[in-house]
Amino acid sequence: MLNNLRNYVPVFVPAVLFVVLCSYFFVQIALGTEVKVRIQGFDPRDLLAGHYIRYSIDWENTDCAQFLNKVCPQKDFEQSYKFYVPQEMALILEREIQNTQNQAEIVFSYQNGKKPFALQLLINGKSFEGKNARF
Repeated sequence: MLNNLRNYVPVFVPAVLFVVLCSYFFVQIALGTEVKVRIQGFDPRDLLAGHYIRYSIDWENTDCAQFLNKVCPQKDFEQSYKFYVPQEMALILEREIQNTQNQAEIVFSYQNGKKPFALQLLINGKSFEGKNARF
């Protein structure tokens, strides 16, 4: 019996830790408030990581009224972000984001004082939903 337990522990411990980590992220996202933040910058390709949008936050054009005390929490958002996209959509998104007529935003789940989680990409207020996205 003890020998069987030794065989199962190496298999189940990583699985349990994975479930705990996923649960933590889901809870953090669920407890957060959705905020829209304007973005700027685009890097469509990285040979090791696939296609993604590398962006920085455009605080000058972000509505800070959606945050606590109507102050943008720049310290909580200070890092480099990547938003991964399907390879077949990278060129389309590159053109749409670089077009100065378009407004690009990321919707975050945000809790005051905690790391924000990117939920979705918006172009002119419309959600990017993969292959069938229409802007």
